[in-house]
Amino acid sequence: MTIFMSTSAVDQTRILRNSKMTKKRLSQEERRNQIIEVAIALFAGKGFKGATTRAIAKAAGVSEAIIFRHFATKEDLYDAIIAYTLDKRRMLWEQEESPQDSQDLEALLKNFAQAYIQRNRQDPTFIRLMMYSALEDHKFRERFFEINRSPLMKAIRLAIERGIAEGKYRPVDPHLTTRSFFWSLMQYCINRFVASNRSSDENSDAEMVNNLVGIFILGITEPAVQPLENGLQPT
Repeated sequence: MTIFMSTSAVDQTRILRNSKMTKKRLSQEERRNQIIEVAIALFAGKGFKGATTRAIAKAAGVSEAIIFRHFATKEDLYDAIIAYTLDKRRMLWEQEESPQDSQDLEALLKNFAQAYIQRNRQDPTFIRLMMYSALEDHKFRERFFEINRSPLMKAIRLAIERGIAEGKYRPVDPHLTTRSFFWSLMQYCINRFVASNRSSDENSDAEMVNNLVGIFILGITEPAVQPLENGLQPT
């Protein structure tokens, strides 16, 4: 299966910025990272099969021989991209403040949703790479959830568990329920920042988050027991 995604503004900026680096002499590590940055943009726009080492070399302003000096094979370059991208995402999640135990589920859901959408709005490269990896059966797909283990996701799961224990929420599977919320966010980001050519403002993001969280909370909340007409509680 082949899909076509236009190179995003973020990808174009990444290519332009790194092509300028060829005008100065780089250390081995700097050159390696420059090649990775350029390759990320091309893989995110064309996929593993569509992005050739010749195109990567041209965009980076180096020869293919330089590419293979740093990476023995194209697969090795893709592996390096995966590690590089996951490390960057992991650093972002680690920079988050640990959620307070006292935070309620609604606040946790909104905070996580807003952070996740904002990151993909600013740079949709990660989610584009994930989509191509899923279609082309690369290992990035297997490691996708590894880097989305935000402290907020763990806090959401624990808040659901507490709510179930207190009889506030239905006896749902906390782990699966948390992932279901995440999958909804991921689909929104794909539709907004990858599959659509129309730009959307952040107000639409906020509306979507409020609506999704409202539906989510309502769906897992245990309905209140209604008294009978004579004022007695049902048995």
